[in-house]
Amino acid sequence: ESWSTAVESVGVTSDCLMRVKQVHGNVVRILKRGELPVAASEQKPDGDAIVSNQPGLALAVMVADCVPILVVDPVAGAAAAIHAGWRGTCARIASTAIEIMQREFGSDPANLLAALGPSAGPDDYEVGESLVDAFLDAGHQRSDVDRWFTRASGKPHLDLWSANRDQLVGAGLRRSQIHVCGLSTVSNPGVFDSYRVAGERAGRMAGIVVVPSSKPARSRPPT
Repeated sequence: ESWSTAVESVGVTSDCLMRVKQVHGNVVRILKRGELPVAASEQKPDGDAIVSNQPGLALAVMVADCVPILVVDPVAGAAAAIHAGWRGTCARIASTAIEIMQREFGSDPANLLAALGPSAGPDDYEVGESLVDAFLDAGHQRSDVDRWFTRASGKPHLDLWSANRDQLVGAGLRRSQIHVCGLSTVSNPGVFDSYRVAGERAGRMAGIVVVPSSKPARSRPPT
């Protein structure tokens, strides 16, 4: 019932919902127009992002401190729902999804709109030194890592918002078209679900985006 209510709030029905079984990696699942599996809403393939150009399909990810990233291409008619925890961020899940949208659907990153929803904020997300090393070992530039990990209190804190925004910009999105909610799940446990606050008792929040229809190409005026 909760899913029905959630998808109805974005104008579709639950049989138009597609989710993934999130595994904290950088696997992106692709659903092309006309190739949806039977009973798509009942299937949850492993992955941490899902992209599609099937108009009217709702794509969803579940979070409780990780970043939900929702991307729309209003021109080509495509969308992505991305789950970016520290592992996915380290593995460049956001930029991987954008590259796949380009390859599979002809998306121009300059046309994309992206929204980063509530997640653990940079002041709340204290991590170990091993995470800093993990990002460096994954090939991220030292200047980026130094910007994404702050040490105001001595221990490193990971800024998932900046890291994912920078990766989206690196993939070609316009910075002005990337919208960061800026609300921390850890600081606002009365409003949002937070695994860091509630542990195994934490609920989950859904980030949902509906794939838009493509815009018809503009015809050139007669000469």
